[in-house]
Amino acid sequence: MAKYAFSLNHCLKKRTPFAMPEFAKPVIRNIWVLLMLMLTALSPANAETLTPAQAYEKGKILHFQDKFEEAEPYLLQAGESGYSAAYYLIANAGHLNRYLMSDKEYKFKKLAAENGHLMAMIGLTMPRSISPQKKYWRNTIQNILSPHADKNNPLALQMQGYATPIEEYDEMSLLKTAAYAGYPKAQWKLARRYESGESWFFLPGSREKEVAKLYEAAARGGYHEAIWYKGVRAVKSGDIEGGMGILQTLIDKGDASKVSSLGFMLSELPDIDDAWSYDDKMLGSTYLRATATAMSDFDDTFEVFDKEAAKLLTDEEKVQVDKLAEEYLSNHTVYKQDGLDEYEYTVDNLHTALERWGGNAIE
Repeated sequence: MAKYAFSLNHCLKKRTPFAMPEFAKPVIRNIWVLLMLMLTALSPANAETLTPAQAYEKGKILHFQDKFEEAEPYLLQAGESGYSAAYYLIANAGHLNRYLMSDKEYKFKKLAAENGHLMAMIGLTMPRSISPQKKYWRNTIQNILSPHADKNNPLALQMQGYATPIEEYDEMSLLKTAAYAGYPKAQWKLARRYESGESWFFLPGSREKEVAKLYEAAARGGYHEAIWYKGVRAVKSGDIEGGMGILQTLIDKGDASKVSSLGFMLSELPDIDDAWSYDDKMLGSTYLRATATAMSDFDDTFEVFDKEAAKLLTDEEKVQVDKLAEEYLSNHTVYKQDGLDEYEYTVDNLHTALERWGGNAIE
């Protein structure tokens, strides 16, 4: 060892380079390569190796798995490449103060709005907004929406409701307008209102028919709450095969809240809904394990349900559930999916909402 000992000060004074012994060179080279591979694997900026579209998709999934810090580098890259929805998601990451925007939320909603994001524009007009240009954004969004609403664009009509000042807001009127034009979310909400007896002045018996029509239209339009309602109702009525077939469409999509809810109902955990009588402990536990694995612990509800269901399993069943959940996650991406349609609409693609939902109008 003394042969290769050296004084750093001596080298600096003499300005002579340190000569690495030959036997050490391959060892050092291998360590260097390994270190670079580790840094590449760990770096969140693998975003830079993705296209903007890929970065947006990855960031969006992470965001809706409540992995907000992990999502941000990807969403930033996508936002800088023109994906205004990416800025909007950054603005909505984590807990938001219901009374007042934070500086970060305002910054990214403004960036999103300036790049044509409709929900961001609406957000900047709200009472909790700290924008000094509320009037400007209110006029801007109304000018954008009006031509589309005049063509009975379902989403434009819904968004006009969002953008209506509170002092002029007539929720039932706005819901009806958007629902009968074909917007599934409005159809669902209106059906719930009608079912409770609100705003109904027609002949006895006609209310039930109208409610059923609205629920069916909302499910046909792809609204997950309506599909869930339809499937659960079928199971409760005794059509287990038909109802589970309907619910399976939501499981296939990986909608986290629905996968978890069905898991809870199947897994023999105490349920307040006595009308639901179909149990499958292993399948239910599999769905709960899948959501607990996929989702961040930002919302620990998924983990709590998973642990409670696991208490009902034998050790052998737990091993089997682990395998089944792993298999499910290898073929499905689990994340929250409520409101995705509205998040992704901009000035440039609003016209496609008419193509998407115009055929879902109710006469």
